[in-house]
Amino acid sequence: MKNSTIWAKFAAGLLLLTAGSLLPSQASNIPVQIAQQPNCKSPQTTVDMNMCSSQEFQAADRKLNQVYQQLQSKLKSKQKQRLTVAQRSWLKFRDDSCNYEMGQFEGGTLAGSTYGYCRARVTQERVKDLEGYWKQASL
Repeated sequence: MKNSTIWAKFAAGLLLLTAGSLLPSQASNIPVQIAQQPNCKSPQTTVDMNMCSSQEFQAADRKLNQVYQQLQSKLKSKQKQRLTVAQRSWLKFRDDSCNYEMGQFEGGTLAGSTYGYCRARVTQERVKDLEGYWKQASL
């Protein structure tokens, strides 16, 4: 029992010493790469367009979920069920519509960003619809 504890401590210490002596020399040979945020007001590359469309969609989707939850909390059981059915249908519509838009660039570099921007735009439109429903439910 004592021997295994001693060997474990010895091995751990040796590992630390080895790591300590290797890291500084190796670290100087590794270039530091910092991921930069693209300028989404004027994306210049396909990668930037894809990142920007994804960010725009994610923001719209967060807002959609927030407004949807607020609306759900205002509705009675039957209307909640109807909204759930409508939202599921809308999600399919959004994705199918954006697949159609993306299809004009199928196989090309613009397909991904076209799909992302479409999903963002259609989601933003849906947010406006849900906000209108929320105002009606609040009356």
